[in-house]
Amino acid sequence: MGVPGLDAMLGGGLPRGYSLLVAGPSGSGKSILASAFLAEGARNGDTGVIAAFEQRPTESRGTAIVELIASGRVGVVDTRALNLSVDEIAALLITEIRRLKATRVVIDSLSGFELALAPTFRDDFRESMSRMMAALASTGVTVLITSELEDRYVDLRFSPFGTAFLTDAIIVQRYIEVDSKFQRVMGVVKVRASAHSNELRLFKIDETGIRLGERCSPTMKVFWAGVPRESQLDFIPTATQQRP
Repeated sequence: MGVPGLDAMLGGGLPRGYSLLVAGPSGSGKSILASAFLAEGARNGDTGVIAAFEQRPTESRGTAIVELIASGRVGVVDTRALNLSVDEIAALLITEIRRLKATRVVIDSLSGFELALAPTFRDDFRESMSRMMAALASTGVTVLITSELEDRYVDLRFSPFGTAFLTDAIIVQRYIEVDSKFQRVMGVVKVRASAHSNELRLFKIDETGIRLGERCSPTMKVFWAGVPRESQLDFIPTATQQRP
């Protein structure tokens, strides 16, 4: 996945051919995780494709993704052509997958995707997404989809469109407030046929990308119903990240 420690949380990494939904509020790090996913694939000799509906693929994704796009190791599906159907966008993705023999695909994000569609195609968005996911699965690619959600704490949802069931795995990112400071946490909700971690882990974003910290303290038992009450959640690098 390109984030040290995240493969272990997923129970050994994301199996090839799986689909992953990364859900979280604005600014939580969804696009950064998607970029790390593509960059890690490139390091392993894989090519990828990105369809970015909320910002251009070269914006806010770091120099690594810009270089991968420039070198042709990551292809871009042009999402500026509005009023397409889901099936037409799926066809564009599959054409680019075949051209590059790509093994990794990023769709960023579902909310932007839905807004890019012609109004007449939005009514059956869920059914159209099901067809698109089946079409992508038939190519054998591994897919990462982001979904922006309002962080309401009392409402545990992963997609505003009810499409979470279409994916094989789900990672959720959330904000918490501790001592009047925002902190980020991440957890793996599901990975089909895998004994994944059920821990919530603190994480930070810096110039190198996402850095996972230690698991959250026991006070996080109230996380889904409200904010933590104690300040035991300061970021502590994992043993592999601590300097000697």
